[in-house]
Amino acid sequence: MTTPEEELDQLESAILAAMNDPVIAEQIPDWTTAEDLTRIGIAAMLDTQKFGRVLASRGNIHITGDGLSDSSARVNDVARVMTGFQRLTTAVGASQTGDKALGKQPNADVQRRTDLLLSTATSPGSIILTFTPAVTPIDEVGNPGMVEELESDQQMLDTAVGAAIEVLAAGNDIGPSSVESAFVDLLSTLGPRAAAAVRDLAKTLDRARFDIDIAWQQPARTTRRVHVTARSAAYIADVVEHANLDEQPVTIIGEYLTVSAVTSWLIQQDDGDTITVKLGCVDPAQTKGLAVGDRIRIEAIMKTETTTGGSVKTSYTAQAFERLERPV
Repeated sequence: MTTPEEELDQLESAILAAMNDPVIAEQIPDWTTAEDLTRIGIAAMLDTQKFGRVLASRGNIHITGDGLSDSSARVNDVARVMTGFQRLTTAVGASQTGDKALGKQPNADVQRRTDLLLSTATSPGSIILTFTPAVTPIDEVGNPGMVEELESDQQMLDTAVGAAIEVLAAGNDIGPSSVESAFVDLLSTLGPRAAAAVRDLAKTLDRARFDIDIAWQQPARTTRRVHVTARSAAYIADVVEHANLDEQPVTIIGEYLTVSAVTSWLIQQDDGDTITVKLGCVDPAQTKGLAVGDRIRIEAIMKTETTTGGSVKTSYTAQAFERLERPV
């Protein structure tokens, strides 16, 4: 007859053996802290639907730093942090569907699935922004009876926020050789729209002198976290710009409208929009003979930047150009 101590030892051995079984290991939730394990256990009891996920993820941005006075900060600065994070998650979500280009909005479905709802709170010396998906898991999946839609229980925001946190964490570990860093590799993969969103958010933190802690809690998953200081944010923005991660090559075709080209041209594109193009690498001597009304093709670099007022500014810098024959 076994003693209670022996039974406990046998139970412990059985549990450890089961955890080494690959089939059972796949069913064990990923966790790193006691808080995660408690949250995951409660979520498992609440989420009892046979088809489809019911419980939503939630996250928060905990703002501290020199830009705060007790638990207060400038409204515009706090708003820019949240809108900057919203732009980043939407840009990453769009990138994960293959849409990485600057100069256009992500499609309506991506915007719907990455839209965040916000609530706020304060704690001594800090501000907490809490956010949740605006779309429920069931609404995002659609008909829960469609089994093929349930291969993954992750919402788009789960993967988008997770990737954004991964990028920001890599930004903390860039090191002296930024070109060879994981941060540059990750942002190169995500594309210029996501890179521009990271740069804008980083610049906001630097200007406002905010340090932030971002956390994302997904049911049955470990909490994903990152801490970004105002100082590291300044370096992140600098690396994005110097590595040209926020730039996109474009071809501009249109009618030359400038009377005297010194530093920039006015070009009326074929769609009727008139844009300003900086000369950039083009030698002004090469422009001799250009006349108002001439058609030209310009190879340019496009950049977008969100101003402190919240508007998006687009700039073009010419790298080369050629004259075109007028259509007959």
